[in-house]
Amino acid sequence: MDTKHSAPLEAVAAAITEHLRAHPLAADSAEGVARWWVGAERAGVSVDEVEAALELLVERQQLRRLRLIDGTALYSQNVPTRQ
Repeated sequence: MDTKHSAPLEAVAAAITEHLRAHPLAADSAEGVARWWVGAERAGVSVDEVEAALELLVERQQLRRLRLIDGTALYSQNVPTRQ
């Protein structure tokens, strides 16, 4: 990750969670998240920075990652399931 253009990880994660508050059924790849979810609010945020924020949110169990057969990862809000 290029620290010269690096956005604070928490700020990127906050932009992602804010987007999901407004669009709770949204799901996209890291590239789509960077372009459509984060891009409008934070020009200059790289896909690498978005991927790091997405991984942080997956670790926190706020997002879920679904790996498609072609290897693409899709991210969406982690909605608890009923037992």
